[in-house]
Amino acid sequence: MAVAVIALSLIPRIASAACLNKFVSRTDGPKVIVTLLTGKLTFGEARALSQAISAGHAPRLEWINGRKTIARQFGDLKVVRPMPVACDDKPSGVVMVITFISRSQPSKRLDIRFDPNTIISFDVQ
Repeated sequence: MAVAVIALSLIPRIASAACLNKFVSRTDGPKVIVTLLTGKLTFGEARALSQAISAGHAPRLEWINGRKTIARQFGDLKVVRPMPVACDDKPSGVVMVITFISRSQPSKRLDIRFDPNTIISFDVQ
């Protein structure tokens, strides 16, 4: 019984530890290509967002610094695959690739505006 109580008390800590928002980036001339790993969106939500952006029904993603826009998404949002990194009430996360045109380079932290009410902060991996 005591073992079950200890195990149950660890579940919230283990679940919250699985929540990740990480990025890696590389440059290709003026393009900054960013790979995002997030538990804030599921694979299905990311695919729906990509399709809505392509159809012009959703705004392009923005790389921001505070309230200032550094760059807007260039080209398609590529949704790569689901990942076991869930945040909040999401069952899993997703890997996405986004391209920006910018002279700036992301540093240790990257803030992406997904819509007017959703900004996700990513840490460099």
